[in-house]
Amino acid sequence: MEEQADIEYLKQYVRLHPDNRMAWYLLGKAYTEQGKEAKANYCFLQAGDIYEAYERKRHPLADAEPMQALEAWNRGRQRRRLARRSALLAVMLIGLVAAAPSAPDGQRGAERPAADAPAAADGSAGEPARSGDGGGAVRSVDRPASGDHRPVAVHVVDPAAASPVGEALEALLYGARLPARGIAVRLAQRSGWRLWNSAPDGLLLAAERSASGDGEAMVRMFDPETCACTPADASEPLGLLKEWSERREQWWVLRSAIRRYAEAAGEWPASPDDLVRPYPDNWLAGDSPVLRELFAPAVEAERRARLAPAPEDGPAADKGLADWNAGAADGLPAAPLEIIVDKANHRLALVSGNVILRNYEVGLGGAKTPEGAFVVSEKVRNPNGREDGEFGSRGMTLSDTDYAIHGTNDPDSIGKDESLGCIRMAKEDLEELYDMTPLGTRVTIASGVLPDEISVPAERFRLKPAQNETNPGKVYRWLK
Repeated sequence: MEEQADIEYLKQYVRLHPDNRMAWYLLGKAYTEQGKEAKANYCFLQAGDIYEAYERKRHPLADAEPMQALEAWNRGRQRRRLARRSALLAVMLIGLVAAAPSAPDGQRGAERPAADAPAAADGSAGEPARSGDGGGAVRSVDRPASGDHRPVAVHVVDPAAASPVGEALEALLYGARLPARGIAVRLAQRSGWRLWNSAPDGLLLAAERSASGDGEAMVRMFDPETCACTPADASEPLGLLKEWSERREQWWVLRSAIRRYAEAAGEWPASPDDLVRPYPDNWLAGDSPVLRELFAPAVEAERRARLAPAPEDGPAADKGLADWNAGAADGLPAAPLEIIVDKANHRLALVSGNVILRNYEVGLGGAKTPEGAFVVSEKVRNPNGREDGEFGSRGMTLSDTDYAIHGTNDPDSIGKDESLGCIRMAKEDLEELYDMTPLGTRVTIASGVLPDEISVPAERFRLKPAQNETNPGKVYRWLK
C-alpha cells in the first residue's frame, strides 16, 4: 500500500511539474519495482540525462525519437505477449486432448460448455505512447470489455490544462470504470466561453479496449500539434462523437426541465409525461426515446445536486453522467440551460455554465429592448393560430410581460434594431431554440457579453411533438 501511495504522489507531482526529470526518474524506478516495464520506460525517457547519471548507461530506447521509440517498444511487447499466449494455448490444447475421456463406440463424445475466459487480474497499465502515425499506443487496462455493448465515453479537456493529452488519458484510462471506447476533445474558446459546436474540430484522441477482453487498449491521436504525428483516420470517432453529442444535448435539456419543474411544483416529476404536457404546462416541447431512457438517471442526478450542491460551471462538474458515460466524467458543466441576449452584437446564446451550445443572430429594438433578468413564463406554438404571421411559428413570453422571443415575417430585420423591443429570430433558429428551452428557463439581456461567432450545428436539435402547445383562446400582442 505504501508503495502504491508513493506512485500516486509521484504521478500527481509530474502532472504538476512535467519538466522535473528527477521526478520522472523516481516514478520510473517505482514502476520497475512493480514490473510495469512500459510505464517505467516511458518515465525513463522523460527523465533524459538523469536516468543516464544514476544508471550509468544510456537507456536502450534513448537514441530514437521518444514517440517512435515507445511505439516500437509497445509493438515488441505485443508480439512477446502474443507469443506467450500462443504457447500457452498450445499447451492447454494438448492437455485437453490428453485428458478427454474416450467415447463408447458408435457414440459422440459428451459436449461441454465453453468456459468463460478469465478477466485480466493484474491491473497493470503501460503508459500510452504517442505513435508516429497516430496509432499503435498500447497499454494494459484493469478491466476487460463485457458483452457486445461497447459504450463510448467522451471527455472534454479543461481549457486550463497544461497537458491536454495527459489529462484526457487520465480521465478515460485511469478512472474507476474503464470505458470500452473513449474520445477526448477540446472546445474552441472565445472571450472566456467554450463553443460546444467546435468539438469535431477539437478531436484529440480515441482510446479503445480490445473487443476480445484481453486487457489491451489502443490509443489513436488526431491532433498533429499535440502529438507531433500524422493524425489517424478520424471518421469512426467523429461518428461516435456525433451520436454522443446528440445524447449529451438531450441530457442538458432534460435535466434543465426537471429542475425548473421541481422549482415550480415543489416535487420531482414522476415520469417524462409530467414534462410533456399540453399548453400551458409544456415544460418540454416534445418527446424522444433518449429522453425517456435518460429520465431516471437525470432525476437522480438532480436529487444528488440538491443534497450536495457543487460549482456547476467548472470542468467535470456533472457527475450524474456516470451511468451512461461509461464511468468517465465528461468535463462539462452541470448548470441548467440559460439564455443570454447581447444587445451590442445582436446575439442570443443558449448556455450551460461557460459553454455556449448555440449562438444565434437576432433582431432587437435597440433602447426599446430592456436589459435585465427574466424567465420563460410561456411557450406557445403558432401564436395567433398561424406559423407565418408577424410572430412566426413559435413564441416564448418573458416573465409575463409584453416582451417575447419569437419569429418574424420580416427576416431582413434579423441583425438590426427594428423591433419594438422583442427579440426576433429566424424560423430555423427559433424552432431549434424552442425545442431546447424548457419552461422556466432564465433569460438575461445585457450588452458586450457574447462572442460574435455564430455557433449552430449542421443538423438541428429536434424533439418529436407529443402534445398540443397552441393557445387559440389568446390574441398575442407582443411588442414585435
